[in-house]
Amino acid sequence: MKKGYKVMTTAALAGMILGGAGWVTAATDAQAAAGKASVAYSAAEQKAGKTAEVTQNGITLGVSEALYDGNYLKISVKRSGQGLIGGITDSKFDEKSQEYIREKGAIKAIQIFIDGKDIYTIGGESLGKRPSLGWRPGPTPDAAIVELSDPSWLGGQQYAFPDKFKLTAKITLEGVEKPYTFELAMQKSTGSPIVLKPNLTKTSGKLTYNLSKLNLTSTSTRVLLIQKGYEKGKPSDIMFEFVDDQGRKLETLSGMGTDENNKDGDMYEDYVLSALEKDAKSITIKAYKPEFMEPGATSGLFKLDENGEIVKQEVKELEMTVKVK
Repeated sequence: MKKGYKVMTTAALAGMILGGAGWVTAATDAQAAAGKASVAYSAAEQKAGKTAEVTQNGITLGVSEALYDGNYLKISVKRSGQGLIGGITDSKFDEKSQEYIREKGAIKAIQIFIDGKDIYTIGGESLGKRPSLGWRPGPTPDAAIVELSDPSWLGGQQYAFPDKFKLTAKITLEGVEKPYTFELAMQKSTGSPIVLKPNLTKTSGKLTYNLSKLNLTSTSTRVLLIQKGYEKGKPSDIMFEFVDDQGRKLETLSGMGTDENNKDGDMYEDYVLSALEKDAKSITIKAYKPEFMEPGATSGLFKLDENGEIVKQEVKELEMTVKVK
């Protein structure tokens, strides 16, 4: 059974348990009207740290940062206005209506276009062949960080972001009819990344993981794991966290897994993480199985410790360490 899914580690999953994650999962209309609620944001303005802003219904939304480092694309947005309740990324799922409830000014939807093409039509709308989009809370309740990664690490010859392109972001806020539209001139960072191909393999029972490659830049870390021997049609119960040689955890920015892009049906798991500190000499990939609140369960809510972290059963056989210096 071919499948594609988001893969996340402890921090991201804990956020979803608490209702803090928002993922767009449906194709959107490329012809959605933007009216006058739009602004162009040139490469020079981005480099100078200037903010592109649009105001509607008394709510101003601005883009203060937009970068593409070869691993992923990051857009920082911030809102301001009177009478706003809750954070810009806050939402609550209503069991009765089966819908997400948001206060006015919270992000309702995001559409992204690359050189005029909706990212959900790139790759034929297949989850494992199109760019991945997500957003998360920023440093303040009024800030959010939008992140995208391409499917080029998911097996075969998949779509990769160009080195230079025009990105259009249409961000819809609850209670505002028209989307806030930003035209962003994007260009891949000129810094030289550290590219590693460890080809390191670890096995636990019938399950095998191969650490295929890493790409390290000053702003992010990208890791590709290839999984063999998993039970077809079922998601793996193995999860990962990433730490450097000083024990510092790398934040998981995005994760995507699919088995649809290779003839052997192997599961390609592509993780984008925060950048390593300059003094880091190695990165360790730690595997674990999460415990569930209900004893013996294989799905449902995760069991959390007193610090709000997922309770883990480490799988030491799958642990891998790679030197980066």
